[in-house]
Amino acid sequence: MTTVRAWLDANRPRIRLAVGTAVVTILAMVLTLLSTFALVPELGPAVLGAMLTLTLARSQLEKDARGRIEAAVALPVIGLAAAGIGTLLLRAPIVGAVVYVLGMMLSIWLRRFGAVPRRIGALLVLPFVALLVTPVPVPQHPVGPLAGVAWLVPPVVALVAFAWVTLLQVGARAIRLLPPRQPTWERPDPAPRAADAPRVRVTPTDKLALQMGISLALAFVIGFVFFGDRWAWIVLTVVVVTIGNAGRADVLYKGIQRLGGAAVGTLLALAPAAHLGPPTVGTTAALIAIVFLAVLLREFAYVWWALFFTLAIALVQAFGGAVGGGGGGFLLGERLEEILIGSVLALAVAWLVLPIRSEGTIRRRLGAVLAALQERMAVQDDATAHDLRGALADLARASKPYDAWLRIARRARRPRAARWIATTRDCVDLGRHGADAEARKLLGAARRALRAPDELQAALDALRTHLERE
Repeated sequence: MTTVRAWLDANRPRIRLAVGTAVVTILAMVLTLLSTFALVPELGPAVLGAMLTLTLARSQLEKDARGRIEAAVALPVIGLAAAGIGTLLLRAPIVGAVVYVLGMMLSIWLRRFGAVPRRIGALLVLPFVALLVTPVPVPQHPVGPLAGVAWLVPPVVALVAFAWVTLLQVGARAIRLLPPRQPTWERPDPAPRAADAPRVRVTPTDKLALQMGISLALAFVIGFVFFGDRWAWIVLTVVVVTIGNAGRADVLYKGIQRLGGAAVGTLLALAPAAHLGPPTVGTTAALIAIVFLAVLLREFAYVWWALFFTLAIALVQAFGGAVGGGGGGFLLGERLEEILIGSVLALAVAWLVLPIRSEGTIRRRLGAVLAALQERMAVQDDATAHDLRGALADLARASKPYDAWLRIARRARRPRAARWIATTRDCVDLGRHGADAEARKLLGAARRALRAPDELQAALDALRTHLERE
């Protein structure tokens, strides 16, 4: 009991953020569903709206006025394009698969070109993921206000979802249900060295785009050849495991969580999925409760999101066939087999095709943290505090597999990147409120040691030891 209370006390801000986010997200999803059903009383557009709400709420793209304008302009176009790809996947699957692969590669490759293309790429991913979960978002038997222009339904639904998410998140911050929006910290791209100018350099973004394209192409081929109309779960798993890949360790970690969580979620869905009829108030309420748990617990571990979101998807698909997903009556063994194949595909491609070394990613993130810490030691103001928080958050996104390993094996010396991360965080905690000239000198030595990994741990240990003595 004492351990639970201590954990709750230590994680109180995190719990508050998770609860506030879940409440706002679910309220936005319910309002989007009601609005969509009022416009088009069909399941496909409504589920598309719910999926976009979930992903928009997590991405929080309404961070400023400029971001809202960009999203409001881009989302309808992207929604219309996604509807066209969904139609292709049904009527010309091979052509649809090719366009889908190219679209996902483009969403990653846009990250090379600055903040605005990066945000457009993030928007582009949303409906592409939704296509793997929902029925075709263009109404098949259009009625209601948009009956005469059914092709407009996807962009209108995208705008409705965006409007509710933006309105509720801004309102939640105004009443302090969510914390105030902090300025976005973006890691600056390193300036190219003169020696590198004459040759074409393959960046991590290029590698990730190629890995996504190859793994998705293999997923479609395997799905079309061996799984008939049940290929979507292989493709969805590849997307989830590969997107945001921070290295091979990250892909392995997400693949394990995806497989474990999805297996339990599928098992839980097996019995009710066989008996669900058309959507009712009761089944809809149950789905909303399940999605609430998924959003709430995602803050603490991805495995919970995989579990509850897979359960929700399985129940939604029991209402009617999704693109490449089949309808109700799925078999547990088939679903787990598809998830396993998708995880293995993503891992194999990440490991063998232009691999992104996890240790290299961690060293880049540590470099940003140490640079921000050096500025913070020299100048104690809000700007340096913000930069340090942003660099730490960036590191946290790549360090999850290493953090999990240290929770299991606290005294482990390998992989060495796990110890680099832990020691660097200790140094930040000890030095963020200022340090003497000797500490700044040792910090400079640690930054130089980033180029010599065998010397990095000793340099970080020396810095931590000195800070502890101050």
